[in-house]
Amino acid sequence: MITLPEKLSRMTPYDPSEDLYQIKLDANESYFSLPEDLRDAIAASIDTIDFNRYPDPSVDGLRRLAGREFRAAPGNIVVGNGSDELISLIMNTFAPRGGKVMVLSPDFSMYQFYAEVAELEVINLLKDDEFMLTEQQVIDRVQAEQPDILIFSNPCNPSGQGFRHAEVVRMCDALEDTLVVVDEAYMDFWDQSILDVSTAMENVLVMKTLSKAYGCAALRCGFVIGYADLIEQLNKTRSPYNIGSLVQMAASIVLEDTGWQKEQCAQIVARKEELEQACTQLAERTGAFTVLPTHTNFVVLRTPRCKELFEELKNRSICVRCFAKFDMLRITTGNAEENAALLAELADICGAKE
Repeated sequence: MITLPEKLSRMTPYDPSEDLYQIKLDANESYFSLPEDLRDAIAASIDTIDFNRYPDPSVDGLRRLAGREFRAAPGNIVVGNGSDELISLIMNTFAPRGGKVMVLSPDFSMYQFYAEVAELEVINLLKDDEFMLTEQQVIDRVQAEQPDILIFSNPCNPSGQGFRHAEVVRMCDALEDTLVVVDEAYMDFWDQSILDVSTAMENVLVMKTLSKAYGCAALRCGFVIGYADLIEQLNKTRSPYNIGSLVQMAASIVLEDTGWQKEQCAQIVARKEELEQACTQLAERTGAFTVLPTHTNFVVLRTPRCKELFEELKNRSICVRCFAKFDMLRITTGNAEENAALLAELADICGAKE
């Protein structure tokens, strides 16, 4: 019998919800699917694919369109099979064996997961009770610990908080000897992106995705934008055919004209703000939880009863995300009807417990 690496005994696999619910508000997906004309264009383009041939290893066409969307040259972009592949690629490319990665906790759990797979030491910088840190706190801890990589989501998943543009730039400038990876998966819902300066900064990588505001979680398509020399190093370790022809074709159609996405994104933000306001009013009436304002497409409720509320909602066929360690419920905004149903059930649950 083979001996398994010790690291496997310390790891817990990501556990997405696989049950069926009438209302699914747990995964931060868009409640919009692709517009019908784009779906038709993708269907019509399937006949153009040579299924017996490997996909374009350079992903040139998609990188060109992504560059136009994210205001970067194609040579400053790497395309990944979802953000997960890119996180793993960054960990294995830029940190030596036994190196160190700093994460800001709580944050996206897969940063620590892929760091541990790469057998890197993970340093957690804990946020305060409001899930906040100052830029100086981050700078001081990084300078003290000297990690190879600092990685964080901005705005943050799961707390919805974020650093403003100037704060991130000052951190990156102060940490010139550390690779700073800024995951902007939710930045479409805010206006503090550092894409305008990222390709000129020698120690910075920015991550983007089509899974959230573009409504294309099924495609598993993500991007890293950064300084050309860093991108060149990532391409050394990237699998040569990592993006399939179907994904390259569909993502290119999605990015050809994104006016529709801007309209959908504005509606998502409006629904989230309505949900946040309604939850705040419910909190004031019942005292069952508090609401933490966010810069994302989800609402955050704080309560020691989060697990109880989570289970009650599940019993009513509504799935949200529970972070019991942080007394937190994360609720992705749905459409108006889904939000109304959620609020009615939440009000009933909280009212029954008064």
